[in-house]
Amino acid sequence: RSLRRRHTAGSVELAEKAIEHFNTLVHQLCLEAPQVDADAIASVARWLDSQPPEQREILLQSRLDRLADLEAMRNDPDWTLDPAQTHRVELMLDYVARANDLIPDGTPVHGHLDDALLLELAWPVFAEDVEDYRDFCRYREEIQARGQNPATQSDWLRSRSEEGALWEQLHRVHEQHYVELRTHVSLFRIT
Repeated sequence: RSLRRRHTAGSVELAEKAIEHFNTLVHQLCLEAPQVDADAIASVARWLDSQPPEQREILLQSRLDRLADLEAMRNDPDWTLDPAQTHRVELMLDYVARANDLIPDGTPVHGHLDDALLLELAWPVFAEDVEDYRDFCRYREEIQARGQNPATQSDWLRSRSEEGALWEQLHRVHEQHYVELRTHVSLFRIT
């Protein structure tokens, strides 16, 4: 019974082949991500079961909400990703869209656990691009609110580069003194 418990997520038996496929995908997305095994996934499933029912959905959804950023970033005509990152985003979105993956989406409570786990394990490879994209969206909204021409990614990069140069200049000026300070040389010697 204990062995079976270590290889199930709720009512789903975690097949070795499916876990191998899951790990292969995880490492296509993020080379530094740890390997997962049936026991690790079953442990996460048991931990999820131990949470209050309303908390379970919040825990999963808070991770899955990141998918909206990935999809928006991929589909935004004003935002360009490098081809390797576009491929990783596609792999992630394709996996999550499948109903019959490591844990079938229709499985009560655990149906999206594998999706959330994949996203959590691979997030480090997406985090910086998503943060930049969010910043670009804020910048674009500010530009539109001022009634200026629509902002592009190159406009955003130029603006952020100018801000960075300004901050650098301010720090340089802050560290300089208006008067050159010399060590005080005593004119008199007291003996």
